[in-house]
Amino acid sequence: MDALRSLNIYLRPYKWRFLFGGMLMVISNLLIILPIPYIGRTINIIKEILSQFEKGLIPYALNKDIIQYGSIIITVPIVGGIIRYYMRQLIITTSRMIEFDMKNEIYAHYQKLSPAFYKKNSTGDLINRFTEDVSLVRQYLGPGIMYLVNLFILTCFVILQMLRIDPTLTFYVLLPIPLLFISIYYLSSTINKKSQEVQTHQSLISSFIQDAFSGIHILKSFVVETYFQKNHEEITRIYQKKNLQLVIFSTLLSSIIILLTGTSQLLILYIGGKRYFEGMVKDIGTLAEFFIYINVLIWPFITLGWVVSTIQRAKVSQKRINAFLKENPDIINQSGKCSKIQGKITFKNVSLVYANTGIQALKELSFTIEKGKTLAIIGATGSGKSTIVQLIPRLYDPTEGEIFIDDRPLKELHLYDLRKNIGYVPQESFLFSDSIHNNIALGAMPKTLEKVIDAAKKAEIEEDILSFRNGYETILGERGVTLSGGQKQRISIARALIKNPQILIFDDSLSAIDQQTKQSIRHHLQNDTKDRTTIIITHEISYVKDADIIIVLEKGKIIEQGDHQSLITQKGHYLQWHYEQLEKKNWLDKVFFRGK
Repeated sequence: MDALRSLNIYLRPYKWRFLFGGMLMVISNLLIILPIPYIGRTINIIKEILSQFEKGLIPYALNKDIIQYGSIIITVPIVGGIIRYYMRQLIITTSRMIEFDMKNEIYAHYQKLSPAFYKKNSTGDLINRFTEDVSLVRQYLGPGIMYLVNLFILTCFVILQMLRIDPTLTFYVLLPIPLLFISIYYLSSTINKKSQEVQTHQSLISSFIQDAFSGIHILKSFVVETYFQKNHEEITRIYQKKNLQLVIFSTLLSSIIILLTGTSQLLILYIGGKRYFEGMVKDIGTLAEFFIYINVLIWPFITLGWVVSTIQRAKVSQKRINAFLKENPDIINQSGKCSKIQGKITFKNVSLVYANTGIQALKELSFTIEKGKTLAIIGATGSGKSTIVQLIPRLYDPTEGEIFIDDRPLKELHLYDLRKNIGYVPQESFLFSDSIHNNIALGAMPKTLEKVIDAAKKAEIEEDILSFRNGYETILGERGVTLSGGQKQRISIARALIKNPQILIFDDSLSAIDQQTKQSIRHHLQNDTKDRTTIIITHEISYVKDADIIIVLEKGKIIEQGDHQSLITQKGHYLQWHYEQLEKKNWLDKVFFRGK
């Protein structure tokens, strides 16, 4: 139960609500028990009336008692039902409040975790723990605890009442109860194991569906819908099988509970009837009371099977939630002071090994880019270009060496201020399922339409936006699927520019844009980035000719460094790429423009 003990922190703020709900529970159960003796008395009176009628007498006094007892039998349960309604409302509502708190804490914790964490865990599993697992924990905190405590209170009241009437008959009636708890003890461990299998496999299904829907255009392009449909059927069939196994054991427990409570009723009939005829039970109303007491317990005992299953599933769910909550972020804000960023960047012998793969992405990189200058990084695919720019906003920390911003160690800068002053356009242009306006305005606080329009103009995307029916309020599909690659890249550029950052990073972010539009964007950027440090990653040497520093990477190492002219005179890799791209351009000109 260690996993469930961790929930105490969520219960404490609502302890008075639970306490008041518990008080109402005690009162409502008292009101359930209170009319039962009057039912027994009423049965005895009816028996006496019938015997007097047989003698030719009219028992007026007895009729008066029936009216009085009948009023109690009818009125008290109504009052108890009203109290029970407010008790359930109080406890169930509180469980919803705790669910709200838990989801907010989990989401906030997810936000703190570094990208390395998300590379190790599937999105579907993360969503499943955030939704399904939290929902199962809420069921335990609400109806689960309510039914369990209600059963305990009601059982105590019933046993006390039965002991008051006939201790010997009570002993026989309660004989099956130890068997019930032994069954619960042995079956609960199996239910726990089966619950864990079900919830683990549910995460696999969530991940599968999330991947399939995110890449639906790929599925359709490669005509593999049938293949994925078969895979989905297979994993859901396994999930169905595991769920059925769980249901079998849960149903078995419920059946044992019904069997044992039924056995108690048979014992009342046999032992109680025997004692009645022997004169040890004074009247038939006493036996009726015992039957009613056991019937009162039947439904709470039936729910006990569901409660045991809920507790076991909640324990598994909370264990899964705790596993993620105990994950510590790799990137920690070590400064409590706000940091003013100018834009000078220095790398000193920086190396990085990815922890999840063990691949060394960078090896002893050293370079400096002054404030307001432009750095261009080129190199083959997988040479470590993107890794460099992910280190600057501290999406990762280097394994060795140190990075400085304005001659201050990067780790000593306030993380929020650092990232606020960086406009990052990643290689993959991710857009949210929201309006174009909100996607561009993501980095602007407060966001205004004027700022959004200005950024869109600089990114050469305003004309495209205005061509849409709803303009800036056009809602994009998931990941911006309704836009072309070039449109997504330009919206991403606008989103970076609107921040008005001191450092601008473009990670191959013009690859899907035509040459004419590229030239227009470059023109805007040249005017807009005069006082900003700019880092450009690209495969096009024509785009980096004007850069103050050019770095050529190969397998995570800097093999050449300098400006365009100095790298040409070195006659190395940069010159070779320059000629290859120049020859390719000349060949294309001859093929496509020779007749013009």
